[in-house]
Amino acid sequence: MNVAPATATAEAKTLEYQALGVAGIGTVFVKAMLCNWLVCLGVFMGLTSKDTVGKIAAIWLPIMVFYGLGFEHAVVYFFMVPIGMFMGADVSIADWWLWNQIPVLLGNLVGGFVFTGLALLRAFRPAPKEVPVNH
Repeated sequence: MNVAPATATAEAKTLEYQALGVAGIGTVFVKAMLCNWLVCLGVFMGLTSKDTVGKIAAIWLPIMVFYGLGFEHAVVYFFMVPIGMFMGADVSIADWWLWNQIPVLLGNLVGGFVFTGLALLRAFRPAPKEVPVNH
């Protein structure tokens, strides 16, 4: 069994950001924000499509864009980095959490909450109900 892809992925997703220092944290955070923005858009577009082909296309396109551009998703790295470590990657648990998991989790939260949730709330907020005033 070839374990090189698992170890290479674990090392690339932690040690390469570590080598960049603060810029690495910023890079992984921005890539995580963009990732979850696309994932959430895929979910919402899939929910709004009326037919099966439209749902498949609406979900597939943003997911493939985030994958193709190499954006960061926390759920993926809950598996990939530990399996790489198990297979011999030179990554510690501290490296994983400091240089990947924490900034990716925070970036994913910001991307999903701010870019998607708050943007949709702002765009589609219902008009406030007027409360009658009794004199």
